[in-house]
Amino acid sequence: MNRFDMLFNNEDVDKDFLAQNSNLTTEQIDLLYSTEGVDKDYLAENTKLTDEQFMRFFNEENESLAANPHLTTEQIDLLYSTNLAHKDRLAQYSHLTDEQFNRFFNDADVYINYLAANRHLTTEQIDLFYSTEGVDKDRLAQNSKLTDEQFNRFFNDAEVGRLSQNSHLTTEQIDLLYSTEDTDKDYLAEYSHLTDEQFNRFFNDEYVDKDYLAQNSHLTTDQIDLFYSTEGVDKDYLALNSKLTDEQFNRFFNDEDVDKTFLALNPSINPLYPTNRTGIINWMW
Repeated sequence: MNRFDMLFNNEDVDKDFLAQNSNLTTEQIDLLYSTEGVDKDYLAENTKLTDEQFMRFFNEENESLAANPHLTTEQIDLLYSTNLAHKDRLAQYSHLTDEQFNRFFNDADVYINYLAANRHLTTEQIDLFYSTEGVDKDRLAQNSKLTDEQFNRFFNDAEVGRLSQNSHLTTEQIDLLYSTEDTDKDYLAEYSHLTDEQFNRFFNDEYVDKDYLAQNSHLTTDQIDLFYSTEGVDKDYLALNSKLTDEQFNRFFNDEDVDKTFLALNPSINPLYPTNRTGIINWMW
C-alpha cells in the first residue's frame, strides 16, 4: 500500500490535513474533492491543480485559489481581473512575471508588505522594496534570496532582525550569523541548509532547542534517525520531513507517539510525483 492510501484509509487521519498536502496527484485531488466532509478550500489553496481542476474551483467562486502558490501566469491574470482576486494573497504567494509584479506594485488596493513577502522576488525587486518607504524590511530579509551585497546591507541594518529565518543563506552567512551575539540560533537551526559540521555544532549547542533543528527540512536520513533516537525530541516534527525513506515512513506510521496528521502533511506522500506542471487554461467556462 502506498503512503497516501495508508493515510487515507486510516480512521485516525483527518482528511482535511491530506487535502493540505502540496504534493497530491491529480487523482488524489479528485478523490478528496469527492469525499464527504473534506474542506475544498484546502485543495484550492495548496495543491497543484490541472487546468480543469482550477476552472472547477474558479467556477465555484472558491476564494482560496488566490493563495495557491502553483498558479500559472494565465491563472494569476484571470484571478486578478475578478472579484475572487484577494489581491494581497495573490501578491504574496504567486510566482509573478515582471509585468505582473509591476501591476501589483502600482495597485493601490494591494498592501505593499504582502508583495514584499513574496519568495520569488528578483534582485532588482528586492532593491526597489528596500528603498520604498513603509516596507517591512524584515519580510524581505526573511523570505527573499539575497545577493551577498544585499545580505550585508541587511546584516548591518539595525532595523532588520529576521535574517536568521532566511532559508537561502550560504554556508558563510550561516557561520557569520551563528557567531553574532543577537542571532536567534533556534531559527537559524530550523531554516538553514546546514553542512554536516554546522549540523553537529547546532546539535551539540546547549543553547539550541533541538525541536527547532528537528524541523529543518534539509536533514539527511542519518540525521533523522539520530533525532528519532534522541530523548526529548518531538518526533512529530521529524514526520514532516520530505526525505523520509520507506522504512522511516513506516516506522513513524506505526509509532503511537507520532501524530499521523504530520505524516498527512508530508510532501513525500508521493515521493516520485513531479513537482511542476504547465498548461494553458481552457477559457470556455
